Amino acid sequence: MGDDTMATLFKKQTTRPMPKGAKVIMRTVKGKQKQFAQWTDRKGKRRTAELTDKGDRIKTEAATWTAKYRDGEGKVCEVTTGCRDKQAAQSVLDDLVRRSELVKAKVMTPHQDRIADHQRTPLSNHLAAYLEHLKSRGVHPDRIKTMGTRMQQAADACRWRWLSDLNVDSLERWLGTLTEEPAGDEMPAKLVSASVYNGFVESWVAFGFWCIGKRMAGKRFHFNGEKRLLNNPFEGMRRRDAKQDRRRIARAMTEDELTRLLDAARRRPLNDAMTIRTGPRKGEIAANVSDERKAKLQRLGRERALIYKTFVLTGLRADELRTLTIADLSFGDVPFIKLRHSNEKSRKGSTVALRSDLAADLREWIQGRDRSENVFNVPAGILRIMNRDLTAAGIDKTDADGCVIHIHALRHSFGTHLSRAGVAPRVAQAAMRHSDIALTMNTYTDARLLDTAEAVEALPIARDADPRTVAPMVAPNLVQPKQNESIPDHSADDSDEGTNREKARKTLGFTGFSDVGATRFERATSTSRT
Repeated sequence: MGDDTMATLFKKQTTRPMPKGAKVIMRTVKGKQKQFAQWTDRKGKRRTAELTDKGDRIKTEAATWTAKYRDGEGKVCEVTTGCRDKQAAQSVLDDLVRRSELVKAKVMTPHQDRIADHQRTPLSNHLAAYLEHLKSRGVHPDRIKTMGTRMQQAADACRWRWLSDLNVDSLERWLGTLTEEPAGDEMPAKLVSASVYNGFVESWVAFGFWCIGKRMAGKRFHFNGEKRLLNNPFEGMRRRDAKQDRRRIARAMTEDELTRLLDAARRRPLNDAMTIRTGPRKGEIAANVSDERKAKLQRLGRERALIYKTFVLTGLRADELRTLTIADLSFGDVPFIKLRHSNEKSRKGSTVALRSDLAADLREWIQGRDRSENVFNVPAGILRIMNRDLTAAGIDKTDADGCVIHIHALRHSFGTHLSRAGVAPRVAQAAMRHSDIALTMNTYTDARLLDTAEAVEALPIARDADPRTVAPMVAPNLVQPKQNESIPDHSADDSDEGTNREKARKTLGFTGFSDVGATRFERATSTSRT
């Protein structure tokens, strides 16, 4: 087998404290007297182990064999074979020696030899190392947790135990049968959405690139990292079209809905406590509540309303608001929020402008509190709380088009109302903190709330010099107009309609938002574009 004088098998020796209740006995081993400890374990079985020279610890031997050999570069290596049987361990050692000889003969490179070493490490260890790598890069903990959960779920389902088990076919087969939890007991299970499907694919593709040594350095990448595979088994794996399979499309809230939501959020904690639950007066808001509890509930309602208002007037994400501290607020000439890089999704750090009335509300809310405290207590169940507030406000969570109101929909509302207010797309993109303006204008702008009729009417081009007239297609009344006479269009001068529109545009705390209740729109067939 060549120069394998270093190749040998052995079991590693360790020591540990002598078990309680053990007694020392003497035995003759190869003509020498040695001390042994003898005791009964928890299962009632008698155990014996040799003692160290000092007589205070017992010697233990590893259950598996370790291979010791010299690799192709001349380095002495010790590798755990994982085998309890010596003959099986010898096969592992023979393979290691054979590979070292191939390296010496330049049939295999040392690089390929090291990749082969990784094949004996369980896949779970590689996944743990990958997640640690993401953590060192500053990836958000929630994203790391989601990726880890998804990858372990897929590995278990596909029965992957080693790197050599990874293959795209088994992953595609499993993902093709993966279903999501049904909304109700009687609802049929559905296949996961394209977004969830793509999430699994992207996680494994990224892991595959990490295994072949691909590392990111800012916006650039290199392949100088430790290599565990020669090729990425998931490279080129097909993704699904997420635009054609959106399950939870967020809808922007109208100004009237936002006003009602804030009012319901303020009132509901106290109203719920004062609501009589049983008896002939069931449902009446007349229960006795102590002044102390009343004050706490009123403050709770005020906090919830202010949370929603901050969401919709800043576009902050849930985790960004949850981790916001009083020290992050600035109330100078131009009030703003300073998002720390550790709290922002992009990990860059940003400045978020505050509207003057919101700044005043926040300044009052934090009065007398320590700068290290969080601005709000945003509970983990904030979505359930919002659902109850929507019900109390008489707002449907899901509309006729299947679009849904949830916490992140308040960010969509922020983006949509920026567009409705006539904010320039580039400014809206900066306010939303998006890297791609298409994301701001398409995904985060609900085109159904945009006043397209008013926008078209405002076009100055191709107008006639004379007042507009509309040729009749049918007789509007019993008095027929003369032949070739047109009927003036007075709809734009309808004083009653104008008055109603002005009334509808009055707001309760959302100055700068335009109301959409006065105008009826068709269902949008495409998103807005710039």
